[in-house]
Amino acid sequence: MFGVERRSRILLLLQEKKSMLVHEIAVIFGVTEETIRRDLKELEKGGLILRTHGGAILADESKTEAALEVREGINSAGKDAIGKEAAKLIHDGDTVILDASTSSLFVAKHIKDKKGLTVITNAERIIFELSDCEDVTLISTGGILRQKSLSYVGKTAETALSNYHVSKAFISCKGFSPQKGLMDSNEQESDIRKAMLQRSEKAIFLCDRMKFDKVGYVVTAQLGDFDYFITDAPIPADWNEALKESNVALVVAL
Repeated sequence: MFGVERRSRILLLLQEKKSMLVHEIAVIFGVTEETIRRDLKELEKGGLILRTHGGAILADESKTEAALEVREGINSAGKDAIGKEAAKLIHDGDTVILDASTSSLFVAKHIKDKKGLTVITNAERIIFELSDCEDVTLISTGGILRQKSLSYVGKTAETALSNYHVSKAFISCKGFSPQKGLMDSNEQESDIRKAMLQRSEKAIFLCDRMKFDKVGYVVTAQLGDFDYFITDAPIPADWNEALKESNVALVVAL
């Protein structure tokens, strides 16, 4: 197992158990305690956990934001599955918005064969990912570059979006629950996602399992603002009624 995959699974375990000891994590993965200590050090560096004496706990998720390179490696298989399903909703000739989430980056990886596509984004990584696609027109919002996420934010970016009308917007977030809605840990990221939703005919929510019941401090949107909810795992049973009431189509990419 690669280190990136192991660290992703460690995060899943910590979400369930809230805290764990180095020894028990090492036993689960069949590696040395020193290997696990290195994994925990990397996760702490990314702002995802706090190391304790002999173990680790989750960081205060409402106040932290992991660096882009860390987020790209978290549940990458699940995000890739979501990206494949989301790409099926994009047709030749469409004009779409992709936000600066790592989930949208995986959508970008699966639309390179589309014809006559126009992609509007505030994400440097998505621009780079699609830059060699001759039949994809790329439009950057411009704005203030956030180095932690390599995303453009601010009034300039939001004003640029107001010049366009798109068929579909693909949006993710920090965390989600039907009661609290889509939540983010950065107000500027939240504001530009709100602007993206306003410019689209249909909205697709990209929600991998790592976002289930996680929290942020700013509300970006509510479930009813979306037409599709794409995830990589069965949702909690009590969420089904909320999706039905909001008339949101559920797609589980297993």
